[in-house]
Amino acid sequence: MSGATVLGQANQHGIIEVTLKLRRKQALPELEARPTNPLTRDELAARYGASQDDIDKVTKVMSGFGIKTVSSSVSARAVRLSGPVSAMESAFNVKLFNYAHAGGNYRGRVGYLFIPDELKDVVQGVFGLDDRRTVRRRRQPVRDTGARQALSSSTPRWYLPWQFGEHYHFPSGEGAGQTVGILEFGGGYFPSDLSKFCAKAELSAPHVTVVSTDGTSTESRDGAEGEVMLDVEVVAGLCPSVSIVVYFAAWTEQGMIGALDAAMQDKDNNPGVLSISWGAPEGTNIWSDQAMSQINETLKEAAYLGVTVCVAAGDDGSSDGLDDGHAHADFPASSPYVLAVGGTTIVDLNGTKADVVWMEGDGLRADSGGSTGGAVSDVFQRPDWQSSITVQSVNPGAMTGRCIPDVAANADWVASPYLLVVDGHAEPNGGTSAASPLWAALITLINGQLDGGKRVGYLTPMLYQSSGAAGQAVGAIGCTDVTSGNNNTASVGGYSAGPGYDAVSGWGTPDGQAMLAAIKTALSTTTPAPSGASSVPSASHMATS
Repeated sequence: MSGATVLGQANQHGIIEVTLKLRRKQALPELEARPTNPLTRDELAARYGASQDDIDKVTKVMSGFGIKTVSSSVSARAVRLSGPVSAMESAFNVKLFNYAHAGGNYRGRVGYLFIPDELKDVVQGVFGLDDRRTVRRRRQPVRDTGARQALSSSTPRWYLPWQFGEHYHFPSGEGAGQTVGILEFGGGYFPSDLSKFCAKAELSAPHVTVVSTDGTSTESRDGAEGEVMLDVEVVAGLCPSVSIVVYFAAWTEQGMIGALDAAMQDKDNNPGVLSISWGAPEGTNIWSDQAMSQINETLKEAAYLGVTVCVAAGDDGSSDGLDDGHAHADFPASSPYVLAVGGTTIVDLNGTKADVVWMEGDGLRADSGGSTGGAVSDVFQRPDWQSSITVQSVNPGAMTGRCIPDVAANADWVASPYLLVVDGHAEPNGGTSAASPLWAALITLINGQLDGGKRVGYLTPMLYQSSGAAGQAVGAIGCTDVTSGNNNTASVGGYSAGPGYDAVSGWGTPDGQAMLAAIKTALSTTTPAPSGASSVPSASHMATS
């Protein structure tokens, strides 16, 4: 990583765990539309999982290096290995060193990673040799300006959940019988904070299940607990009868992959919607190519399983917090298999005026500002379902990539903040960290009103397709257009709001009841892609150069 200092070679006797992702029995086709009938987890594993023969081969070859298999999964295509650093270096032909960095010390590798010859066609990714921090939280830590208040304050500086629900015309319901999954990479979940939040909001508290996917603490107070509680409280405040599952993992590539796998393989809780408020800029030395590829593959699995994945688009405008002068899309928000959620400011809570693009200060959190993420991907080609979108990258010579966000919602932690209860205190907060779970809550309520237990599932392509007699896009019908503001934080500039789709607010902010009606109409009048097949089977979303 840039700015890191070598501390010395990693302890050769230290034990580390590494995750290998294996090839599928057959390739999982690209999806250009919502599957007619989502696959079950068992069907996905049987058709597109790893083969047991490949898993056995990995176990045998790695044992020859003195490396043990801790666990394996056909459905997740994963083998978790444990062994000393010296054995890992020998198996993968690398050297591991310890580094000091302002973002935290870490273990990293030097040299190209090689797969043993017997496994070169079997293994598609190796994760955990390095444990550098990858994903970042979105929530802005509360400033020391007296913003924290007692819960009994008679002059609160925040809005309650029902006010956002009314502003965005959420459909009726409380989420009973539905499950929302939330991915977290730091911090902890604290039931006492949720209880205080629900008491303040005059709501019943939902059932929350906490899962550590890799031994990561679920009760850490490392400064990220506010992110966790914001995600949980936004969903709880809008869907008080929903079940919430919080999946914790380390904030590494290995952690992101493991957390997504855990959610996709969770037959017991079976989340219908996931919300992710963490990410990092694509196209940098933050993400490895193999990690982006494997994460995108798992997000594709979510689409096949009928799981809607909502992802925050970022809180640092077009630069995504980098100072290289270029505009950057945030990943995993830039994956074509997620619903990327941008941020707005509510200027009229009564709804007579549309929201505007969220831009606080200079738009950068490092300067106590903040602004919505939004850009054109440098990694993922523009999907066919975005072919009518004319937005071009502001980066010179850039490809025609996937545009984000797809939609937006309130993110302003100053002008229109959310109530957050964390560490026993109330504070105003926001960011696209709040906008993503808000959309997750809306989709959960919509799922509850679809016939026959159906789920919205892979919603994103549907937003761009025409529906109804007027031939408008579903996104245009189900969202209120945002036409004012920009996210210019990069030297090359940024993106501006305008009529219709734009790369700062997507189709706009939700009109929940209109979105429900538009989705019902689209589901009744369109022929989505069949499950297990692709409308464009030979196409790949990911750029190859």
